[in-house]
Amino acid sequence: MTNFIRIFILLLAAALIQTACSDDDSASQTATEEQAEKLTGRWKATTVTLDGATQEAYAETVFTLSSMTSGTNMSYIIEENPDQSPWRVSSGGRLFFDAQDPTKYLTREDDVRISYEVTETTLLFEFTYAEPATTGRIAGIVGEWKFVFTKQ
Repeated sequence: MTNFIRIFILLLAAALIQTACSDDDSASQTATEEQAEKLTGRWKATTVTLDGATQEAYAETVFTLSSMTSGTNMSYIIEENPDQSPWRVSSGGRLFFDAQDPTKYLTREDDVRISYEVTETTLLFEFTYAEPATTGRIAGIVGEWKFVFTKQ
């Protein structure tokens, strides 16, 4: 009987040690962290429209998105950004996750609110660029923009 008790105690101890070593102790990701992970990468523009009209000047445009260490924003770099563009920072800038719904909205550094959807291979940005119409760089770029990207 003593051997049975010893074996039982050893098996119980082994079971307790095994369950104590599981990987479940790590904290789960926040919604913002999950979205930042999905957004990170190089994204090539496949379709760009302004008020429903295709914009051919974006055929070579590539966005590179990177998560910032704070976890609340992303940095972006734009390659082949046309001169007439709703992206005011010609080479890159920052996007901030919406505090209320980080899975659907980003805010650009100039306070433009961007609706987005992201999957493993596709990214969609939709926003209204409502800068007052003037002559020069922003003439002809005011309206409803839709950018569809494919992950590279």
